[in-house]
Amino acid sequence: MDNKLWDCIVKRLSAEETAESAAMLDAWLIENRGHQEEYLKIQVLWKLTEKLPAQEQLDFEIVRERISETNPTPQLTLVDNAARWWKYGLAAAMTGIFLLTALFYYRSAQNSAQPEEWVLKSAGAGKMIRVLLPDSTLVWLNSGSEIRYKRDFRDNKLRLVKLKGEAYFEVTHDSSHPFVVSSAGMNTTVYGTSFNVRAYDTEGVMVVAVNSGKVGVTTSETTKAVFLLPSEKLIYNRGKSVAHKISISSSDVDSWVSGELIFEQTPFNEVFEALERKYNIKINTGKTNYTGCKLTARFRNKSINEVLKTLNLSMNIRSKFVGQTIYIEGGGSCSSNK
Repeated sequence: MDNKLWDCIVKRLSAEETAESAAMLDAWLIENRGHQEEYLKIQVLWKLTEKLPAQEQLDFEIVRERISETNPTPQLTLVDNAARWWKYGLAAAMTGIFLLTALFYYRSAQNSAQPEEWVLKSAGAGKMIRVLLPDSTLVWLNSGSEIRYKRDFRDNKLRLVKLKGEAYFEVTHDSSHPFVVSSAGMNTTVYGTSFNVRAYDTEGVMVVAVNSGKVGVTTSETTKAVFLLPSEKLIYNRGKSVAHKISISSSDVDSWVSGELIFEQTPFNEVFEALERKYNIKINTGKTNYTGCKLTARFRNKSINEVLKTLNLSMNIRSKFVGQTIYIEGGGSCSSNK
């Protein structure tokens, strides 16, 4: 067991777990039953180590005393079986040595650990970039999106990527190093090759869609993974903490990579934000309330002017370009259509 994995176990047992450590530990636990049994043993030992003062010097006498408090040695006379003394003494000594070794290993690892360096890749408004990760995984970043990964990416047990926004992944297969995308409380673990994750901070839903292979998705509210196969999409509503799975066309998974915009009953505030990111513009709606307005439409490699024509007709609005800002007027509220 390496230092990083041991650190993840201790964080869980001490209620200091992070999304990153949870993902790494869960991936290790599901690898085989032996790992689960090993973790259960460590849980039992942890109950004893918790009795050790955090800053107290560790030596055999301290451990022996704490073990004696937990499992008091029976009071025996000289005429009792001497072998029973040997049995209890040996058990206490072996347990003490084991605990000392485990704790020393963990604390040494903590003291020697160096700050981990993360690499940041981002796509600005109006741009889409392709990123080659150290394991040869290809990532397409949509506009207004960013990913982070450790510089020593290939040397970690877990290939962890942190995502803000939207990205399409073609993951290099490596069964011994799970690939996990962490995005706003949702973890996507790869069991296959190509998939898309959409998790913009300003949007009310997060979406995972699979093109090939298999992925498992968990959220901060759930520990049981929802598995997705090709042409399946998971839509997670952040506000309601509810997820549902639907079937889609495989061509829709990475449609944005080829320049297509797809809106399916998308709230207009999210439509405007998507247009701002893609075309690097600003949209000003003034005081008009478009709450409840939703759009279902597809735009394949269309200019912003062509998109606006569709919006003008569907919402009965007027739009005007001033520099890099589009001013929207008319239409009124759609709150009754919620």
